[in-house]
Amino acid sequence: MESGSTRREFIQAAGVVVMGVVAGSGTAKAREELVLATTELSLSLDHTGRLISLLDRAGGRELLPAGVTPPLLRLVFADRQLAPVSMTRAERESQLALEFEGGISATVVVAVQPSHLTFRLEVLEGERPEQAHWGPFPCTTADTIGETVGVVRDSQIAVGIQSLGIETIGGARAEGGGSALFAYAIEHDGGVVGSAIALFACPATDALARIGEIEVAEGLPHPMLDGEWGKVSRTAKLSYLISPFGEQTIGAVLDRAEAAGLTYVYHPGPFLNWGHFELNQVEFPEGDASMNRCVETAAERGVRLGVHTLTGFITTNDPYVSPVPDSRLARWGSSTLTAAIDAVATELPIADPASFRERGTLGAAIIGPELVQYGSVSDTEPWRLLDCARGAFGTMAAAHEAGADIGHLADHAYRTLYPGIDNGLMDELTDRLVRLFNDTGLRQISFDGLEGLSTYGYGEYARNRFVKQCYDGWQGEVISDASNLLHYLWHIHTRMNWGEPWGKATRDGMAEYRFANQDYFERNLWPKMLGWFQLRLAGDGVEATSLDDIEWVLSKAAAYDAGFALVSSLAEMDANGQTDAILAAVREWETARLAGAFSAEQRERLRGAGEWHLEPAGEGRWQLVPLVFASLAHTPQAGQPGQPMESVWDVTNPFAEQPLWFALQASPTAVGPLQDPSLQVAGRTVTFRCSLSAGRYLVCQGERAATICDANWKPVGTVEADTPPPMLRSGAQKVTFSSSPMAGPSPAAKLRIRMAGEPEMVGR
Repeated sequence: MESGSTRREFIQAAGVVVMGVVAGSGTAKAREELVLATTELSLSLDHTGRLISLLDRAGGRELLPAGVTPPLLRLVFADRQLAPVSMTRAERESQLALEFEGGISATVVVAVQPSHLTFRLEVLEGERPEQAHWGPFPCTTADTIGETVGVVRDSQIAVGIQSLGIETIGGARAEGGGSALFAYAIEHDGGVVGSAIALFACPATDALARIGEIEVAEGLPHPMLDGEWGKVSRTAKLSYLISPFGEQTIGAVLDRAEAAGLTYVYHPGPFLNWGHFELNQVEFPEGDASMNRCVETAAERGVRLGVHTLTGFITTNDPYVSPVPDSRLARWGSSTLTAAIDAVATELPIADPASFRERGTLGAAIIGPELVQYGSVSDTEPWRLLDCARGAFGTMAAAHEAGADIGHLADHAYRTLYPGIDNGLMDELTDRLVRLFNDTGLRQISFDGLEGLSTYGYGEYARNRFVKQCYDGWQGEVISDASNLLHYLWHIHTRMNWGEPWGKATRDGMAEYRFANQDYFERNLWPKMLGWFQLRLAGDGVEATSLDDIEWVLSKAAAYDAGFALVSSLAEMDANGQTDAILAAVREWETARLAGAFSAEQRERLRGAGEWHLEPAGEGRWQLVPLVFASLAHTPQAGQPGQPMESVWDVTNPFAEQPLWFALQASPTAVGPLQDPSLQVAGRTVTFRCSLSAGRYLVCQGERAATICDANWKPVGTVEADTPPPMLRSGAQKVTFSSSPMAGPSPAAKLRIRMAGEPEMVGR
């Protein structure tokens, strides 16, 4: 320490953090250095308010890269960024006075706990910045960067930043071969004043627990699930059934959930509209009262109910839009009419076209009590909105005076609008969701579509505020998730469960995204989920869901210890012939997963390319059977009349010799039937004297009797083979398929051969 300096320290004594002063020689107060120390972290600031040390106290390691001195607080203006030029102790010992160029000053309140440090911007005088940034604070620790949670780790230590309010956005990123912790606030709703952060360090294995301590100490959201903090509760990783229900169908849906051992059922879309979130009258004839009765019926059977909605969206059939639009609908911008218009004009003269040039999805403009959809903006002055449809969305076309306000409404690709944030409309949406949950007893929601609130001027703050208002208002424990995470909302959301199944085979539906998410969850200390998977019927070029499909999902859930959602409807579950087997498999796999039955080595193998079957082996015991499938396609070629159409494949069985087990499907687009299919293996041929029409399956499980199923796996008949099926030898062999040519040209077909290895005990 140089001569003429004063070193002020926050030091730890007897387990309690106190502040002491260590005086240096001389009187150069402007050269003072401030050291803030928790149990594991020591942070030093120089006389200009710059960070000069970030010390791992336990390991004695400097975490701040050499030669880097970031400012504690940085102010961002439209044309410049300012770092403080001096820092002194303010009126109270816990306050720091920062001075900036141009006569700008800031007061930062500092608090020291054994577990963490906090900094709060309490006063800002002078020119107002557009943003206030904490740091960013570079760090040499970079093995694992939790970009959303704001924690960086290596094998020894975790260093993190946490925002302490909805106005502060935070996180971590890779930077310069290391990492950087950052946080910032945007000027709105009272400005950047009040922005606050916590900084901490701890052993790497304690990072999640340390955040929980900070939540409690600083009054951050700390949601509990069944008596445990949500981030460690097994309830957070429970899989659930997504299926429509109503007063007339809730019992049947609960039967399906019970068969699968699932204790949460989630309605994918119960609302007539978004905005007022009115329940549809078909399923819920008495609205919230009907939903409450469904909740009570489910509770009697140990099941909790939830609902899905596009939170923050307002549909065009909502009373906020039609028949009289609410003036508080969010806008991308506004202008005025430069001339009066009547109720039928299709060109609207406007003073400023800037906010209308990007039309959006709806091209919706509001003029008093009328909504208008426009097609485009004129290329030259006088500026006009062209090709206008008057009285849009059920509003009333009307005449308007020159000078009338006209606003371009913010919209989304889902053809929805948004609530204004600073005029009370968004608060009405959150109030409705609070009342819905409190009045009905619902226990689960997805804040889907929330990202749209960031698009019209308020950034992540808008999303933070929406969710926080709901969380603060709910009286019971509610599981919430979102399609993407934010730093502050990490504290509120239970999980993220996104990965969509629509229009794809089970193994193809965003598989890489789903698995990449597990790494993201690991980095961000987050409960793992695999997303939505569909129990569907055949159609759109995709086969009906099979037991093999779902066991693939279940094996990955076990591998990552991740929950998932099974999406279906009563009609689909009733029509799919493998539903009972699928739900039974869900029960077995999920019971084993939640019991922690799988060994670490088994979980690692389950992450691989193989497939698996789980068999119960007594109370609380299971056997894991490795599977390999050979998926083969038969595409007939033109031949002589009466010539059998054959396909020959090389098939390798990596396991011991076993009975031939297969599913053969006639092409769903076949014109004629697949007649008398035959398979030849190792010189032995087996023929099934039957006719498979388009889309039907022949399922043989190694026995002479086989089952004929429709395109949705529903059994429609049986057939006896002319001889017992041949054995599938261990190793490589030829498999030949043919069908009788007597019924005409052979249609295309798909053959899937199942091969099973020796079972092993789970947990061994």
